[in-house]
Parts: sequence; C-alpha cells; structure tokens
Amino acid sequence: MEPMVNWPNGIVSNMIRYAGIAAMGLLAAASSAAEAGPAPSAPLTFVYEVEHPTYGNVGIYKNTIVQDGDSVDVQTELHVAVKMLGVPLFRQDADRLEHWEKGRLVAFHSGTNDNGKEIDVNGKAQGDAFVIQSPLGTFTAPARVHPSNPWGMQCLDTDVMMGTKTGKVNNVVVIDTGETNVTFDGHAMKLHQYFIDSDKHQVVWVNEDGIVTAFQTVEAGTPITFVLKQDHGGVAAGSTVRSANADDQPISSRVLSAR
Repeated sequence: MEPMVNWPNGIVSNMIRYAGIAAMGLLAAASSAAEAGPAPSAPLTFVYEVEHPTYGNVGIYKNTIVQDGDSVDVQTELHVAVKMLGVPLFRQDADRLEHWEKGRLVAFHSGTNDNGKEIDVNGKAQGDAFVIQSPLGTFTAPARVHPSNPWGMQCLDTDVMMGTKTGKVNNVVVIDTGETNVTFDGHAMKLHQYFIDSDKHQVVWVNEDGIVTAFQTVEAGTPITFVLKQDHGGVAAGSTVRSANADDQPISSRVLSAR
C-alpha cells in the first residue's frame, strides 16, 4: 500500500484550480480544431516521362495536386532536353500553377523557357469570364475554360481549353472512345481512351482508378507521348480530386462534345 501524503490545503486547491484551467484549454483547442475543418489532403504527385518517337526519353512532366475541400491547387513542372551525340538541340523548362474553386479555374500562371525564349502567361477569373494575358495578347474565355493539362478526369469535362504555354484559347471536342488495348514501353494494358480535337489532335488514356496513365499531343507534326512512371500519394487521383466539381459528382464516362 502506498503511504498517504497529507498535502497542505493551499496546494490542493491550487492543483484543482490549475487542473480546471488545463481542462478548459484542452476543450478550447479541440473546439478550434473542429471549427477549422478537415486538414488539406496529402499531395498527390504524378511523374511522366516525355517520349519522342526519334530521340526517345527526352524529359519529365510532373503534376502535384493538393486538395483542401472545394479548393484544388495543381503545380506542374516540365523539363525537356533533346540532344544528338551529346549536342543540345532543344530545351524547354516550365513551371505552372492552377488554382481551382468548386470545379472552376480561378487563377493560372505559367512561366516557360522555350529554348531561351521566356514566355509568361497569367489568367484570372473575372465574373462569368476568365481573362488571360500572354505575349500573344489578351484573351477572354468563358468560365468553363480548362488548361490543356490532363491532371484528372474532370479536365476532360469542357469544350474550351487554353494552351498552358501560350495561353491561346481553342474550342475543343472531347470524345470518349471507350476502352482500348495499348502498349507503353513494352507493357500491354487496357485503358479508357479520350480524343481531344481542336487545332491539333490529343489523346488521353485513363486507367480503371481514374488516373491519367498516359497522354499524347502533337507538336510540329510530331506526336509526343507522356507516360506515367511514378505515382506518389497512394490514392487514385480520380477518386480523390474529382469531388472538387461544383456538383460534387464524379464525371461519368460519356461522349463530351461541344455544348
């Protein structure tokens, strides 16, 4: 049996008072945490190899996605270097940032070094429009405009896209062609395929988890393919980020054509 300790009355009353203050502090902290709402989701990072039909792997393209409730930030990095026999032929580096609120693009910034030429593009939501400033001039696009960066399924739910490098706005037709068998780097797989047609033809391939596994665009008549190599985050981008749409519903597989 532990010996009984006779504490002076003053010490006992102080202990009770301090315990009460500490309990009130814990309750206040818990209340503040509840009012603050859920913490932002862990970043999802998707790294793609950039593949040229003649020069092979020429760089990387990385999307990092952070969602906080109805808010989504997408940071994109592009690093491309084309060499022949060790001699540099072409280089392009870019950093881009998209900010989305309730499924709408509200801000965009792109800084590109295109073989030594600096190209800056900025865009901002203004009322029912999205105003873009670039070296090509000022463009006013409808609110439903999406950058031509396929970071998730919802990026295909539009009929207007802006070029991420130039800011140029184009009407597009997105066609869901269904599942198809494709081979990337010697690996055969069945993926959902989408065609995006505007002034140039693009293709996006999505796996059963809603993750963009590969996409292709045509540059100067040459098809450039981006193939997913690293997926950090452990959660399918489609299932996590699609809830940022205004109606909080995932985009179903369907033909997405001009409205």
